[in-house]
Amino acid sequence: MGSCNKATLVPLTYGCTEWRESSQRAANAYENGTPLWTKEDLRDIEKQLRDSANRDVFSVSSIEDCEILVQNPSFRKDRPIWRPFVKFQDYWRLVKEQPLGPPETFLCSYLVEWSNRTAREFRGVDGDTASAFAQVQLRWRQSSSCKLLQEQLQNLVGDKKVTKLICFGLGDICRHPPEWLARHIAQNKSSTVPFTQGSMVQHSIALTMAEFYRNRDMGEVQLLAQDPDYTEASEEILKDSGFSIVGRFGAGGFAEIDDETVVLSVFVEAPLKQIIADIARPALIISTGPHVFNDSEKPLADAESPRTRELWKSYHRLEYPIAPEDQEFLSKLNGLYLYDRI
Repeated sequence: MGSCNKATLVPLTYGCTEWRESSQRAANAYENGTPLWTKEDLRDIEKQLRDSANRDVFSVSSIEDCEILVQNPSFRKDRPIWRPFVKFQDYWRLVKEQPLGPPETFLCSYLVEWSNRTAREFRGVDGDTASAFAQVQLRWRQSSSCKLLQEQLQNLVGDKKVTKLICFGLGDICRHPPEWLARHIAQNKSSTVPFTQGSMVQHSIALTMAEFYRNRDMGEVQLLAQDPDYTEASEEILKDSGFSIVGRFGAGGFAEIDDETVVLSVFVEAPLKQIIADIARPALIISTGPHVFNDSEKPLADAESPRTRELWKSYHRLEYPIAPEDQEFLSKLNGLYLYDRI
């Protein structure tokens, strides 16, 4: 073995990767109070995607306020099959889990992604959804759990002003399930629950809540809904029922949240709680519990963070009320909580 000349030793740099440098900068910025999201950025990216047919590039801002340009693959394409949407990179993606994109995106809390629409359009939608939705609404209104929720809201009212109710990720109420799920449903003979019933129930709850706040304040309370997965058929039925659709590309609805908002979110595929911690203190939040990682130690889509821990210090948490006889009907609501601002 050869001799070692200490005078000529050069340090190895294999640990000094772009990702480690980026994650440290993100952690420092976060600790110093830099917001990961602003209402201005959320409104701006929603506006850009709304005009995607006419945009060659999209512009996003990093948490260090640097502009990042993203090429639009569907620019001036006839009948584009790729639809853009906003993909979020939360706190854990910025500091713990290396993002999947190029190094230029490591400090971006939101990006543009595309979904292929061909299979979904091929499956089509259920033509009898309006009737089914009306039946689910009736069953919900007649349930014991509906009365329990109204009583809970009455107890939490206080003197907080509410001017809007915003729903996130409640799901499409019209679409047919993908083939693998349809086969599973067919094989499970004991399952009599329609594929979209959970989404219909969640929207029915939103209608009840909006009615409650309108009756309480004898004033206008906006009912808004955001879910990039909505089909046009679902949007029409929901609009006929009293909803206004916002954030069709996944960002604009978040910019609507303020201190006079009630938020309803059931297992949303976005870091809702982290976004709220940066932009507002809603009057009431109905969402999942304070969980962070899955069994593989990967962060959940709507994971807690250091800032959400601080957020919850201003809220009182209660379990979402479900009557014993409604457990099957409301099975999609297990694990939900009401966070009431103190």
